[in-house]
Formats: sequence, structure tokens, C-alpha cells
Amino acid sequence: MNNPYDDLANVHTEEELLNLWKAERPTYDFTYDGILCDEAWQKESPKIAFLLKESHSNFTEIRGGYRGPNGSGPFFWRNMNIWSYTVKEVLNGEKPTFNAAHARRNDPVGHVAYINIKKNHERETKSDDDDIRDYMNRDWEFIEKQISLIAPNVLFCGGTFDYVCEKLNVIPCCQEVNGLYWSENWSKKMLVIDFYHPSFRGYRKPFYRLKNMLESWAQISSQTTALPCGAPRI
Repeated sequence: MNNPYDDLANVHTEEELLNLWKAERPTYDFTYDGILCDEAWQKESPKIAFLLKESHSNFTEIRGGYRGPNGSGPFFWRNMNIWSYTVKEVLNGEKPTFNAAHARRNDPVGHVAYINIKKNHERETKSDDDDIRDYMNRDWEFIEKQISLIAPNVLFCGGTFDYVCEKLNVIPCCQEVNGLYWSENWSKKMLVIDFYHPSFRGYRKPFYRLKNMLESWAQISSQTTALPCGAPRI
């Protein structure tokens, strides 16, 4: 019997990966997530992905189209828009304002990737930490391959950082700014952001926290080459 992980070396697309994953986990009510809209994704710089725990609604066919602005709650897709806009602006040398970011909240969401650790959709109303950790350990080779295929420049860990930080082998971007890390497990360095879940109730608090984190990092990076930050532009 073949080891399914041996087959991962021959997987070159998300569709191939998800089909293999589903075949190796036949008891899963499978969640098909990943890049939402490939056409929009290819235009993005930097490319941004969100790593979340699991889907709590009946939403299992996630990839393959534009989403939002409404979902199972009012904030999820809107925060994805605001946060991704803020990251792109700062990393491209701009100074985003809350009003400008907030104005993007209702845009259709197709430009990001959205990955759940737990692909087995059990319609839980609340995630269990031990359960999520079990799925992360059981399926890490598949999760790792999905991140590798998507190849984001930036990975938001929406309440998932503690599950994956060791697997991602992260190092702090700089000691003065909490929540920003490099992961060098990939063909290119990936910025990892330890942050809120997109369903966070509100817009101002996460916007200003994210903006301050990134701008502080950018300022420190411009002043010293001694820190392992590199230039904030990705």
C-alpha cells in the first residue's frame, strides 16, 4: 500500500491536493478551501492567505469564486478586506487610513486564500483546542503542501498561531514588535502575522493594531540592518 505522503511530491495544483486529501480521509465531510479566485489572486502583490481553524457554517465549497461581504456573521469577509488592504498599503510603502480601509469593506472578496486546519466539517458551533491540534498533527503534511502550493507572501494566523508556530519554524521579525514573524520553510520567506480571527467584532481596533505593528516594523527595518527583519516590502 502506497504512503499517501509519498504522492504529495507529484501534486502540483490545489485541486490535485484536495482530491488526494479527500481520498485519504474518506470519512471527512470535506471542506474545499484555498485561493478564492485565481484571476484576482494572480494580480495581488503581496499575496495574502488566512489560516483559520475550521468552518462553522454549512460553507464547505469555499474556493473558486468571489465571496462576501455577508457571511454567517457581519465581520468575517469585511475584516479580510480591511486587513488585506492595510497590509498591502504598508508593505508597498503607503500610509493607509482607517477611512480608506473601511471603504473597502464591502468589496467582493476573491483576492485572498483561505485555509482551514480542520478539513472535516462537523458543524461545531465552537472549536475545541485539542480537536484542532489533533487535526493539525494528523494532516500537517497536507496543510503544509497546501500552503506551499498557494505560496503566499503573507500568512494571517487568525487565532491559529499557537497551533502551527513550531511547524512553521517561525522567528520574530524583530524583538520590538510582537506578532510578526518570518517562516523560512518555503521557496521564499513568508511573513506570518499572529492576529485576530476575521470574525472579530469591530473594525477600528484591529485596523490600528495591524497598522501600528507593520509601520513600527517598517521604521525599525529602515534604521538598522542588525535585525533579522529585512525590508518590509515583500
